[in-house]
Amino acid sequence: MKVLIIQLKQLGDILLSSPLAKAVKENLKAQVHFLTSPLGREILKGSPYIDEIVVLERGIFPELRCLLKVRSERYDAVVDSQRTGRSKRITLLSGAPLRVAFKKGGENFYYNALVEWKNRGYTVWERMELLKPFGIESPPKLLPEFYLSEDELDRGRELLKGMGLTEGNFFVVSPTARLEKKSWGAEKFGELAEKVSSYTGLTPLFVYAPGEENLARVSFESCGKGVLLPSPLSIREFASLVFFSSFLIGNDSFSSHLSLSLRKKTFVIHGPTEGWFPNVSLVVKVKKGLDCQPCGSWKRCDKNIACYRELSAEEAFEKLKGEL
Repeated sequence: MKVLIIQLKQLGDILLSSPLAKAVKENLKAQVHFLTSPLGREILKGSPYIDEIVVLERGIFPELRCLLKVRSERYDAVVDSQRTGRSKRITLLSGAPLRVAFKKGGENFYYNALVEWKNRGYTVWERMELLKPFGIESPPKLLPEFYLSEDELDRGRELLKGMGLTEGNFFVVSPTARLEKKSWGAEKFGELAEKVSSYTGLTPLFVYAPGEENLARVSFESCGKGVLLPSPLSIREFASLVFFSSFLIGNDSFSSHLSLSLRKKTFVIHGPTEGWFPNVSLVVKVKKGLDCQPCGSWKRCDKNIACYRELSAEEAFEKLKGEL
């Protein structure tokens, strides 16, 4: 049996869909391919449960080439975990006898096996419902995993040495998010990092993605100590730093998902949304705890994101220090 899993974006979603490959491989003994973006390949690379990563570039011609590639593979099944315009077209035209996705209002004709979404308390476990058309009635509760090679770990050691850091003597602070509305605030992260550093004796390392340096610098300067990442890193270089850290503090964003996938203690500052992280010992959810929280979407908030705004660094520290 040959199965194609499709998740084209976002970075966190790609990571959160990757356990589907492990479940398919272990339960069906199938050959597993995964269709994603060029950046998605960097997240999935090294997985022992993915036999081939198929990359879809932007543009109509890359999509046509990708479609020809998919049809030539003669997949027995395609699992579209995202349902973008491109993923729907590729799934429909794949030629696969089984085409699986979650049922949504309208445009369900792309698929012939529709699954009702169920709240399982964690996004990964909810996506496991997509395995039911394969006869897997009790999907496993897996966590995402990120795989680093020895060469990549050596690269991480080099990066740490260049910043005057060593394994275990620092923690990662990731104060940014893809959307500003999904971020607690750079200054607050800096204030919290100072308290955590004083309490633990560990050095905070402030990290950021391309285009986010100014926010990370605000956080770094608000802390008044620690190390600011000299320049943006690739996804896999960043992962190698997190691997050697003591823990990570971040938003409900990719950095926090990556930290959990590396089995690091992960402190997540929660705002309007929840359910993207499991209730496991590695995850500490820090939130204001308003009656309206979680509302599920910052777009619908009529309180100016009070769940973020009213959570102070002092309160956040009191909520997490028992887990340090």
